[in-house]
Amino acid sequence: MLEDTFYGLDLNWDTALLSRFNTRTREPEPVCYGKDNQELAMPVILGRRDGDGGWLYGAEAVRAAAHGEAAEASGLLEGLLSGRETLLCGETYCAELLMEEYMRYILTLIRQAGGEKVTLLAVTLPEGAGRAKALLAGIFGHLGLAGHIIFLSHTECFMRYIVNMKPELFLNDTALFACDGTHFFYDRVCFARKRQLQSVLSERKDFTQEYYEGGICGEEAERKSYWFYNMVVQQLSSQPVTSIFVTGAGFADGWAMEALKKLCDGRRVFYGQNLFARGACYAASMHQSAQEYVFLGEDMTREDIMLKAYHDAKEQYFVLSQAGSDYRSVSRTLRFILDDTNEIEFLVDHVMRREPLHEVMILDHLMQRENKTVRLELSLFYVDRDTPVVQIRDIGFGREKTTYRIWEQVL
Repeated sequence: MLEDTFYGLDLNWDTALLSRFNTRTREPEPVCYGKDNQELAMPVILGRRDGDGGWLYGAEAVRAAAHGEAAEASGLLEGLLSGRETLLCGETYCAELLMEEYMRYILTLIRQAGGEKVTLLAVTLPEGAGRAKALLAGIFGHLGLAGHIIFLSHTECFMRYIVNMKPELFLNDTALFACDGTHFFYDRVCFARKRQLQSVLSERKDFTQEYYEGGICGEEAERKSYWFYNMVVQQLSSQPVTSIFVTGAGFADGWAMEALKKLCDGRRVFYGQNLFARGACYAASMHQSAQEYVFLGEDMTREDIMLKAYHDAKEQYFVLSQAGSDYRSVSRTLRFILDDTNEIEFLVDHVMRREPLHEVMILDHLMQRENKTVRLELSLFYVDRDTPVVQIRDIGFGREKTTYRIWEQVL
């Protein structure tokens, strides 16, 4: 019987990192090595040889193109998003075909690493590439991996990475600064430990405009490092952050090193480029196991919302939404009858609050009718992740007249 194999793929605009989960050590390990056994970032590039039309991949394709021995196709992920066609050796190739060929190369590396059977491959994409998920899922399906792929954001990978580190690294909050050449983000990951399953959630700030459009990225290293240090200190002020992680191609030339040295005062600072690949690998290995945590990514709701009502002659709370739901998919509707009241009570239990809040919605100017003849329809939806809205509609009862009045309240 073949053992389960789990992989994490960090597919970026120009490079890819692939990790395999070692079931013996319970740690991710790189699939591709360079000199001195250093983990190798693979160029996301294809080459097409002029002579026999054979495909070349990654660093081999780069070398062959540099010597004029092959035509080069780069920017595969960007091409997939734009639908761009590429001319190679007199033939035109669509973006999906080129990406499928590159993913076939990735699967070859997986097989060489002992993964004849892929239990799960977790894929993470850079900021701004979310639309590629559906296309990549189709490509992996063609390659026989349908049902064996999950997609995660960089933040979600970071959260999985953190909970697999030594506990002292996440006794307090942790900070991630990621700069990939086009985006600059700060994520603070914190824990809500009041529940049986600990909630892990992130709060994000976007410094892309300030860093790139504000011209800071074009400054010399000393000035950039000064800006970065002061920005980090300002963000971490009064925050219980004791571990800082820095990653991304935007930091690759080392301009932030002096700032990182100063930030080590009273904190642990980690710098590297394989964080998301390792986090994706951890995510794949954790996907089917019993969970100790609830991971609340950027789009996941932070609260349980319940309606207080009477049913079967006793007071009950009916769940309308649960923490950890994608806010865009929350759409709850139910109907009920009022019993001698014009107030509706909700219980809102936020993962970061010690006690739940009782929210009361008053239906003012409610049409006067006999008791238990007021029938209402409730709808719950989210405007954004932090803004749940409840809407009540008077829908009448039998032949009883109705005003079709609508009440709305943010919980």
